[in-house]
Amino acid sequence: MPELPEVETVKETLKRLILNKTILSVDIYHERTILSDIKEFKESLKNETILNLSRKGKFLIFHLTNDKVILSHLRMEGKFFLKDENEPLTKHDLVVFHFSDNSKLLFNDTRRFGIIKLTSEKNYLNEHPLSELGPDGIYDIDPEYIFKRYKNKSLPIKSVLLDQSIIAGIGNIYADEILFASKIHPLTKAKDLSLNEIKTILRNTKEILNKAIELGGSTIKSYHPSQGVDGEFQINLKVYGKKDGVCPSCHHYFRKIFVGGRGTTYCPYCQKIKNLPFVIGLTGKTASGKSTAGKYLKEKGFIYLSSDEGINKLYEREDIISEISTRFYGVVTNKQINKTLLREKLTTDIRFKIRFENYIHSVLYHEYEKTLTKLSKDNVVVLEVPLLYEANYDSLCDKAILITTDKMNQKERISSRGVDVEKAIKLNENFKEEDNKKKADFIVINNNDLPSLYKQLDIICDKVKHH
Repeated sequence: MPELPEVETVKETLKRLILNKTILSVDIYHERTILSDIKEFKESLKNETILNLSRKGKFLIFHLTNDKVILSHLRMEGKFFLKDENEPLTKHDLVVFHFSDNSKLLFNDTRRFGIIKLTSEKNYLNEHPLSELGPDGIYDIDPEYIFKRYKNKSLPIKSVLLDQSIIAGIGNIYADEILFASKIHPLTKAKDLSLNEIKTILRNTKEILNKAIELGGSTIKSYHPSQGVDGEFQINLKVYGKKDGVCPSCHHYFRKIFVGGRGTTYCPYCQKIKNLPFVIGLTGKTASGKSTAGKYLKEKGFIYLSSDEGINKLYEREDIISEISTRFYGVVTNKQINKTLLREKLTTDIRFKIRFENYIHSVLYHEYEKTLTKLSKDNVVVLEVPLLYEANYDSLCDKAILITTDKMNQKERISSRGVDVEKAIKLNENFKEEDNKKKADFIVINNNDLPSLYKQLDIICDKVKHH
């Protein structure tokens, strides 16, 4: 959807094209586009001249002679095109303004969600929803005003930034960019933001929106400001639409989630959620003793989350089963995950393994993210994930423990489970132990008896007790 910079670009483009043009007649090919009485709309605009164009939020405002005003919202894909009178119409030209100089202004809208309304100079600022719009984000806004508006809002800041009654003009594209620049996680509750964080958001809002205006907005997919005109701000986008990209600041992968139904891309390392519990990542290769360590830490009073248990719970959800069935042919039978077949494909098809692990860990990561937001910041959580670093779960963690064991112990433990040793090791071949040793805060060697393991964990518990 065109946002404030795009609408501002449309306004300035149209001002150069249609000011002082006189309307002879109007043709309407989609009556729902017009929010006024159709007959009155057509009759009232005859022989009126366009004197000026302005904008409020994402609304275009046409100021005409005799104090008449046209309001328009482009919605998803609305566009205005100026053409010669003799040029043919297309099926998406919904409203046509015929001018006295043998030209015509077309309102073209593929999705047919855009609106046009006739009002007056006296009343247009009182028209709903124009009357409810907050101040434009391109101007200086009092942070105390925003702080008061946010203080009772438990919604994620991403959703609140899209609330036009608080700040007008921000849509999905610029909300992602603003939050990334401000280093604020999109799921952070608006009421948890400090005054300084709000000042940062407002500063970045003004800077980013004005920079986008300077560059003519962003040309995204089917949106273009005008005929033959492309905005250039998309070249400067840091995070929006880059779900498979790498953060330019920390060089870790971006993540994409949905906030209030809107696709949202962010960096989990640079944009941390506020007031989360203290999280200890627990990782290690197959049969290193991760689960044993995790269960011991649970007995010590920590909240224990196992990725194996988390993934098994996902396998029971109808929406996940349906998605896996669509994405990964053959691993769902009778509306259930065929774990035997899935395990076979994971050990024999490397491309399948990469695709599947990317999908399932992306879903589980988001589930953990939501779980952590519901816990008290006074909690300590142990997050056991074999691919802690490889799947970027470490972005949720404050500290990390690597459990390691030698190959002889590993094979003996796998064999005692009655599992094929080679297949079990192959399933964990993505685990890069030497790299993980460099990243982990604590390394626990589990080659001996349980008391030895527990003693090492007790030392770590003492160190993180006063995190």
